[in-house]
Amino acid sequence: MQWRYLQMPGWLRLLCGAAVGVAVGFGLGLLPKPIDGVARGLLGWCVGAAAYLLPAWWLAETCDPDRTRARAQAQDQPSALILAIMVSVIGVSMVVIAMLLQSVPQLSGAQRVGHIALGLVALTGSWLMIHTIYAFHYAHRYYQAELTPKPQGPGLKFPGKLPPDYFDFLYHSFVVGMTSQVSDVQVTSHEMRRITLVHGVLSFGFNMLVLALSINVVASSMQAGAG
Repeated sequence: MQWRYLQMPGWLRLLCGAAVGVAVGFGLGLLPKPIDGVARGLLGWCVGAAAYLLPAWWLAETCDPDRTRARAQAQDQPSALILAIMVSVIGVSMVVIAMLLQSVPQLSGAQRVGHIALGLVALTGSWLMIHTIYAFHYAHRYYQAELTPKPQGPGLKFPGKLPPDYFDFLYHSFVVGMTSQVSDVQVTSHEMRRITLVHGVLSFGFNMLVLALSINVVASSMQAGAG
């Protein structure tokens, strides 16, 4: 069962992770002393994100270029609906994180630390989800070009002579996520430029939201301390 889960297409593991997160959120509400609704939702989000991210990074660690090619060519392309759901869920998580951290100035001691830590873990999970999903999306588009050759080639040109594996695509994806630009990996097709553009804009917006949220939390904490 565990092996079958690891071998599932990425979009199906994404849906499974969402189902696990929802189940955890509802389950925490059934405890004798239920956790606050916002914190419960964030805990469910963190568990659901981990249910997707851990198998994805395990595959990246264990797949050489040949296995990467085989998986990327065999898996269905993530549909626009799945990507839209991913972006929507991350947007909702940002709102819930903001709601959670707004209560931080009214808390003290371990409770405040716990709320801040939960917000940081949820932010990290959201950030990792965006770029991991895009890395597998890049891999699929790249190796699908071998099955249906295109005039502009696979769309990405990696340094060196070896074919890329999943970690090469993770490298490209996270560079775009951290800098909103490419590095030594060249984008050589119209299709890949469109994907990279959307990815870069999404990353820039997410990073700006994180920065604004962080400034708001620090300012609120300083005001609470001064009061």
